[in-house]
Amino acid sequence: VGVGRGRGKMTGWMRVHLGEAAVRAARRRCRLRCRAQGAHPRGACRLRGRGDFMTWTGKNEILDETVAFDELVAMLEEAGAAYAVKRVPKDAMVFWHGEADGNHYYVESGAVELFSVDAAGRRKVIDRYGPGTFFGFHILRDTDLPMSTAQCIEASRVVAIPKESFFKLLHSYPHFADRTVRYLFGLLSMQTREVVNQSFYGAAQRVPMLLAEMAHDCQRGEGASVPGTPTQPMVLPYSNNEVADMLGLSRNSVTTALSRLQSQGVIEKQRNSIRVLDIAKLEEIAQREQE
Repeated sequence: VGVGRGRGKMTGWMRVHLGEAAVRAARRRCRLRCRAQGAHPRGACRLRGRGDFMTWTGKNEILDETVAFDELVAMLEEAGAAYAVKRVPKDAMVFWHGEADGNHYYVESGAVELFSVDAAGRRKVIDRYGPGTFFGFHILRDTDLPMSTAQCIEASRVVAIPKESFFKLLHSYPHFADRTVRYLFGLLSMQTREVVNQSFYGAAQRVPMLLAEMAHDCQRGEGASVPGTPTQPMVLPYSNNEVADMLGLSRNSVTTALSRLQSQGVIEKQRNSIRVLDIAKLEEIAQREQE
């Protein structure tokens, strides 16, 4: 997966004030939905980028580097490391929070969502992983206990790499060890920034920021020549619950924020989707909210 270029004025302040993981996960989900439809109907959400998932400049680019399946298998076999390729159906769990799991994972095909649920039942999407990416760094803990749950949001093929095999790779291939260290640092930096952002900005700020960023990318996908200039309504394929999951907010908070935007004539709430009516005004509101 390459790193997208030329993201425009929205990307900088959006990345700083919204939180990288939320935007990254949102873009990935939108890309997956469009791909599942098999087409990009005009006016529907359509994201550009190299490969299946969207990234953006200025973030920790290592988080979106990929390793080819053949390359991974060659390293594993040369190192004499065990592994297993598994087919996992849609909606099935790869591992559960708090239940010991001794494997690291690689996504050969499909998509995996990592999430946590609090005591009140609120769900927070942490990230999504597509082909060529790794997840399951809980094996670096002595207990092998995951701190989140991994679920396939598409029928997937994943490579399960036992803890011993993972460490064989680290010891046998310095470039793989270097990539792993840089990945973990990038992940730590991203999550630290998001925690800080969540402390400073509420639902009324973060919801329009997220919608504006996604609409901005949809606009690029439709070939708009000037970023931020409204061309036609765009449909973002998300329900209130899904927006809440992305941002780690309650459904009521998201519903209130969306109702406010609808009353301002910026969006129209539809069944399981959000129709953006005025992108320029949405961007203006998002910027004003964070000041």
